[in-house]
Amino acid sequence: MRSDPETGVLVVGHGSRRCEANDDVRDAAQAIARRGDFALVEPAFLEIEHPNISEGFARLVERGAKEIVVHPYFLSPGRHTRGDIPVEVQAAAAEHPGIRFLISEPLSAHPLVISASVERIRESISSVTADKKETNSTGYQAKPGTVYLVGSGPGDPGLLTLKARDLIASCDVIVYDYLINPNVLNYARANVKRVYAGKVGGGRQTPQEQINAELIGHALQGERVVRLKGGDPFLFGRGGEEAEALAAAGIPFEIVPGISSALAVPAYAGIPLTHRDHSSSVTVLTGARANDGEFKRNPLLSSPADTLVILMGVKHLREIAGDLVAAGHSRETPVAVIRWGSYEGQQTVCGTLDSIADAAEQAEMRAPAVIVIGEVVKLRERLQWFEGTGKSLLWEELELV
Repeated sequence: MRSDPETGVLVVGHGSRRCEANDDVRDAAQAIARRGDFALVEPAFLEIEHPNISEGFARLVERGAKEIVVHPYFLSPGRHTRGDIPVEVQAAAAEHPGIRFLISEPLSAHPLVISASVERIRESISSVTADKKETNSTGYQAKPGTVYLVGSGPGDPGLLTLKARDLIASCDVIVYDYLINPNVLNYARANVKRVYAGKVGGGRQTPQEQINAELIGHALQGERVVRLKGGDPFLFGRGGEEAEALAAAGIPFEIVPGISSALAVPAYAGIPLTHRDHSSSVTVLTGARANDGEFKRNPLLSSPADTLVILMGVKHLREIAGDLVAAGHSRETPVAVIRWGSYEGQQTVCGTLDSIADAAEQAEMRAPAVIVIGEVVKLRERLQWFEGTGKSLLWEELELV
């Protein structure tokens, strides 16, 4: 049965800087129109995106609505639904005398929403449990008294190797870094010992000697130890130093390579590091010294490679660009800075050696980020495939996680 043709529905979402989140609200408005057989439905946003509430309200009036039901789409029942929205709707209605309006109750605490949430949670638990059973019955098994230096890849859990997953699932202790995706830790058993050993530039630093002692101590107690690192343990991961410490202490160890962010992050940004027409050589550099975090100029200036990949260098981006120009590189050399690479909140800023520092500063780019310098960056215009697909987390949310 078709609803009253003079009743309009305004579906109000919060509004986001991510287009995908705003498109979700628009798609929901269309689905509500179809399922409810409502003739007049418009999306609107509380902030950031347009149409705002006033504009959406006006559109419904223009389409013939005499009564408007305002539906808060998954907004909080407190501040938004009982505070901001009534104020905005009343102001919009004041511009259209004679138009009646109602504000529906929010969905957030509706029993059906709670039931659906519980169902999704149970599905996730069942999925992880099934993965663990399969891993424990058929995969690699960690050995007592052994330390495994494991690379977890750049962030996307789908890039974790099978061996890494199986060792995480069968170990007694996980010593993990700052950049480990929390979803990777879900493969571990519930009673595993989790030891955080992160190093955050400008923030908390776990001394390397303390990490070495932690690995050795647990192994000497006969425990199965996974030292979980972002990327690859032997590429700017200090895995070599940890392996030396283990060897000196007589502790058995194994290396489990991971996909380095130096390779994976440019790929997720649509930038091939080599290409027959543009680049036949690649140099991977670190933008900061291990001891004091300062910029190292000599390796950068002496590299003859067509493509440069710089890790841990975003803090020194202006110095890097200036030094390369001073060394003879064209100011128009393409540059990309990729933050939170392979995560759903991946953010990429492109420019040239002349412009990239200002562009990155304006976009508030900071660690973790990968810098790519060279003609291959131009290929991103045609080859970008990851950003803007599906639901995404804001990079602010990633930092909170």
